[in-house]
Amino acid sequence: MVIVYGDPPRRLCNPVVKTARCQVGSQELLLTVDSIARYHVQQGRRITVAPKSDAAHEAVLLFLLGSAMGALLHQRGTLILHAGAVAVHRSAFIFSGPSGIGKSTLAAGFHQRAYRFLADDLCVVNGINGKPMVMPGFPWLKLWPDVACRLGHDRDRLSRVQLGMNRVKYFLPINTVPEDPVPLKAAYMLTQGKADAIKITPLSGLSKIHALLAGTYRPNFLQHPEVKTDHFRRCAAVADSISVYRVSRPTGGFLLDELLDELEEKFEDE
Repeated sequence: MVIVYGDPPRRLCNPVVKTARCQVGSQELLLTVDSIARYHVQQGRRITVAPKSDAAHEAVLLFLLGSAMGALLHQRGTLILHAGAVAVHRSAFIFSGPSGIGKSTLAAGFHQRAYRFLADDLCVVNGINGKPMVMPGFPWLKLWPDVACRLGHDRDRLSRVQLGMNRVKYFLPINTVPEDPVPLKAAYMLTQGKADAIKITPLSGLSKIHALLAGTYRPNFLQHPEVKTDHFRRCAAVADSISVYRVSRPTGGFLLDELLDELEEKFEDE
C-alpha cells in the first residue's frame, strides 16, 4: 500500500456512483471533503491525498484513515463493518450500527472496564483458516465531547478535530491493542428502540446476513454489481460462523452502564 501527496483527478471516467462528495468506480474512488482534502483511492493499493492549504492535520488524517482506507480495503475484497470491537478472553465482540448510535461509546466503556480494545468505527474482518477474525485497528478512539466527559477524560489533554461549526471529536490514544487477529464470536447490532428498557434479541438465518449487510462500512462504496455479490457472500460466510444480536436502546437515553452490564453477561454466555 502506498499513500502519497499529489493532485487527484477532479472526476472519474464512468463512475457507478456520483454524488457531490464521492465518485465510485469498480476499483477506483474519488472522495472530496470540503475544506479538508481530496482522496483518490486506486486498485486497493494506492491513496493520493490533496489537502487544502488551511486544513488541520488531524482532520486530513481522520478521513484518510477512515473513508479513504475503508475504500482501499473494500477494493481488496475485505469485509469491513461500521463497528467498534473489543476482545474478551480470546474472542472478539463487535458493536455495529448507524453513526451516533453509540459504537465508540461502548468500545470506550469496555476499554475503561479493562477489556482489550480492538477497533473503532472501521472494523476489518478477515477469514483466516475458515474462521472470521477481527484485525486490530488504529490505536485510538474517537469520542464526542459529552462522552469524553462522561468517561472522565480531560479534553484539554486530548487531540481534537473540528468536523463542522458545532461538531468536534476527541482522539483517545490506546496503548494496549493486540498485535494478532482475534476470532470473532458475536456481533451486536445497535438500534434505537421504542421501549424504555434495553432489549437484546438473537437473530437467525437471513436476518443475520441482512444485519451484517446493514452494518457494512460505507456501503455506497460497493455499488458495482460484481462487488456487491462478493460482499454478500462474505457477509453470509461470517453470519454462518458467529452469533448475531439486535440490541434495542431505550428512547429515554443511552443507559451506558446498564448496557455494558447486560452485554458482559452475554459475553460469558457465548
